[in-house]
Amino acid sequence: MPFPNTVNYNWAAGFPGRWASENPRRIVIPGPNGFRAGLGGLNIARFAWVQADGVMLLNAAPTAAAGSGATGTATVTDGAISAIAVSEGGTGYTVAPIVTLSGGGGSGATAVAVVSGGEVTAINVVNAGTGYTEAPTVTITAQTVPNGAPQGFVYADQQGLTTQYLQEATMLIPEGFMAQLAEGGDVFATSSTPATIGQAVYASTTDGTISTGTAGSAPEGSIDTGWKVSQGNAAGSPIIITGPVAAA
Repeated sequence: MPFPNTVNYNWAAGFPGRWASENPRRIVIPGPNGFRAGLGGLNIARFAWVQADGVMLLNAAPTAAAGSGATGTATVTDGAISAIAVSEGGTGYTVAPIVTLSGGGGSGATAVAVVSGGEVTAINVVNAGTGYTEAPTVTITAQTVPNGAPQGFVYADQQGLTTQYLQEATMLIPEGFMAQLAEGGDVFATSSTPATIGQAVYASTTDGTISTGTAGSAPEGSIDTGWKVSQGNAAGSPIIITGPVAAA
């Protein structure tokens, strides 16, 4: 029998939230008060966002107003809204703001804003309404959108707390408990979609759960994390995802 000259190696099927290798790891460095699980607790093996206080972590993205400063003026003709002119385009609009019309003695008028280059460039009248004796007030309200990618992945570090009789394990860090985030290295996770090597890793902005897919094609309600799939598997089965090992 000849001496073996090849080695066959496969990644072990691991537990979601655990480190998957001894490759270099990066941990998010908290402030002097550390990180703590926010309202309702923090789920392990999902992505999380640091909240405005710099301490609390949630599996949901904070939101911010998508733009500000736009104003408009309505014109009334024969009791109906015939046009709405943009007085100020505002700045920072990433999605179309909501346009509401109030006062003026009439009712039923509706309109939608058009955004280009971060500004409101037009306001189109959808329904002219009836009974207007004077121009109504035009109010332009920015929509709230998720504010940025998650700061890291909630890895398992024995932070959980079993709270039920004979409970063997938990994936929830209770509210107020210390928590940590990984921003690089290899970790086990699960995806709601089938995963293949090299795919981008996306996080739901409402609960931090993971899906995978082609780079630049984030599913609705998800955001690119900057992590990649290192070992694929079927949906719901353990996979390995890898974050950058050095700051960009």
